[in-house]
Amino acid sequence: MSYIAVITILMYYSVFLNYYHKLFPAKSAKRIQRLLTLVIVGIAYVYLDVLNMRWLRIPVVMGIMIIGLQFSNSMNWMQSVYGGAVSVLSAYCFRGLFAAVGLLVLQGYNFTSRANAYYIVTVFALVFAYLFFKITQKSIFPDDKLKQFLNNQSQVRLVVAYEMMAAINLTIINSGRDLSPYGIWYTGLNLSKHGIWYVEVAIGSLLITLGMLVYAVYESIQSTELLAYQWSTKTLEDQFALQMRHYKSYQKYTENFQRFKHDYKSMMVSLKALIRVQENEKAIQLIDDLYDDMQKRLIVHKKYSNHVVLDAILQDAAIICEEKNIRFLFNVFVPRDTGLSMVDAIRIFSNVVNNAIEACDKVPESERFIDINSRNDSLWVTLEAINSYDGNTHSKNGKLATTKSDKEIHGLGMGIIKEIVQNLGGFVIYDADKENRTFTIRVHIPRLCQNNQFDRSAENFQQ
Repeated sequence: MSYIAVITILMYYSVFLNYYHKLFPAKSAKRIQRLLTLVIVGIAYVYLDVLNMRWLRIPVVMGIMIIGLQFSNSMNWMQSVYGGAVSVLSAYCFRGLFAAVGLLVLQGYNFTSRANAYYIVTVFALVFAYLFFKITQKSIFPDDKLKQFLNNQSQVRLVVAYEMMAAINLTIINSGRDLSPYGIWYTGLNLSKHGIWYVEVAIGSLLITLGMLVYAVYESIQSTELLAYQWSTKTLEDQFALQMRHYKSYQKYTENFQRFKHDYKSMMVSLKALIRVQENEKAIQLIDDLYDDMQKRLIVHKKYSNHVVLDAILQDAAIICEEKNIRFLFNVFVPRDTGLSMVDAIRIFSNVVNNAIEACDKVPESERFIDINSRNDSLWVTLEAINSYDGNTHSKNGKLATTKSDKEIHGLGMGIIKEIVQNLGGFVIYDADKENRTFTIRVHIPRLCQNNQFDRSAENFQQ
């Protein structure tokens, strides 16, 4: 029976290692790290049993799982703590419940050995813990929502704080199992009133611990979704305001053109009269004045893109750049054959442009510049933005982190953009040149349609 219990334990923890590796895949498979984690978990179980220190299994196994998750995928430390704690707390909550309920139901039943009782409880508890994990994964915590929650550090910290308190509580309950009459159930003796009271308290504590863990994660996921909704709403509101400014620019252009057209007729009459009387110098001067007037009145709306919505974003950015004395060069084309929707394109362009402007705002005016361009190659669509910055970058676990005060919303926005690109099979590259104080971001998205196939991306943009 002991071999079955050990195999069950290792299979249970391997489920969590593989699950979080799927959510946060590393650059390499890292199967050796996951296998090594399972081996150390098995050794810890056996070694602590030999030393008669089973009550230490919760903190020890939790520590092993946290380290194993950290080095077997791309999770940061806070995410690893969450994943390791969930796997261990779920296992020990169910094991404690099975042991306590079994104690009340089967008191007086004589097991052949104390070890057999422990192994039977362990096997059944871990099977039910696994089923509980799969049910909650399919219903309450689907992968996309859980991943979005795990990318929100403030919400993860709240859940981790509860997990640590729950781990302490379970460790105390686990140690009390051997120090109280609860521990004699393996021998088959009847419980005293004190023993029954302890078992009932243990059942209540375990149910509350498990229920509160589910509730804490559920509420955190809801809060994360609300933040994402607020961020999306704010983005749409900003885009609406941007389009309004863009339309006003067109309106101003139209009004200026109408006034110029009205004056143009009078000037043409004067110009013809001057030519007829051979007042060539005055005619040339009038033409020069006409040209200067045209430049002042009509060059109020420049084209930076071949699509009206993207051009609106860049138009707004150009106005801000002129106000902040930022030298800029925009040359952007609609990404073709990528399946990228209009909303996702707006999110990507807006984030890139806004970050570049904010970075330039931190350097002297003489050094400020932004260069944004895109190209449609045969296999890839590439968006590249190069801008000046102050040479300071912040990173966590090798990933670029926002320096803005409202880190939850802005960190979420950058995560969504990265997810958009990755879902299309692309990738994002950041290059911070501290020596030259230039920052480069490149967004690469593969093209889908080849050899005159139907262009769904273009249709999406038109819609």
